Amino acid sequence: MSHADTTPQRMQFEQLEYRPWLERFWRPVVIAAVAVTVLLLLVVVASKSAWDLLGAGRGFVPEEFYPVSGFLLVLGTTFGQAIGWAIGTLVAIYVMTLIGFSPHWNTARIAMSAVYLGFAGLPFLFFHILYGDWLLGMPREGLGEWLKANYPGAHWLLIYAHPLIDLSLVPLAVIFLGILWTYGERVQRETTWQTIVALALLGTSLAIALSLAIHSMLVHSRIGP
Repeated sequence: MSHADTTPQRMQFEQLEYRPWLERFWRPVVIAAVAVTVLLLLVVVASKSAWDLLGAGRGFVPEEFYPVSGFLLVLGTTFGQAIGWAIGTLVAIYVMTLIGFSPHWNTARIAMSAVYLGFAGLPFLFFHILYGDWLLGMPREGLGEWLKANYPGAHWLLIYAHPLIDLSLVPLAVIFLGILWTYGERVQRETTWQTIVALALLGTSLAIALSLAIHSMLVHSRIGP
């Protein structure tokens, strides 16, 4: 092996690229995945009529299975966003090293943070581009009373849970970014910190997926269930 192959920078790159991340992180990821799945299941059970209004899978599944299809849709969106974050982070790290960033942990943290902030905001941006003007212009007089009488679960989600779900993105981002940058070295080694980061990431994905589903319920409340 040549001297150039043993430089500290190359050794750092090999450590970043080849360390057995999956072997070390699969337990925290599984714990976080189970936690958000159970939480979403509780939300769906507590607001069954909301998913009847959403009608996920209409035309493909019987009406009595709308809550099940809604649960699977939101769960798939949650995990899909998290996978997208992981892929986006790997791409960002690769691009950053190409343009001159040193291939070490700080570069990885910058990429993880930037992609996190992007994926936390882009879904809402695209949704509001598609439906924002229409939602702002729709009549809302009597909507709360109609939902309460016909879809009490949707009324609970739209009126009470929706603001809390959206606001939860702030503390989740603080936890994710704060731990990543304050305890970053321990995140690489300790399962406890890895689990908290995984919970914050998947919690953010769940909050976004739920918020998009609730916005879609509002759309369905005006175009007809």
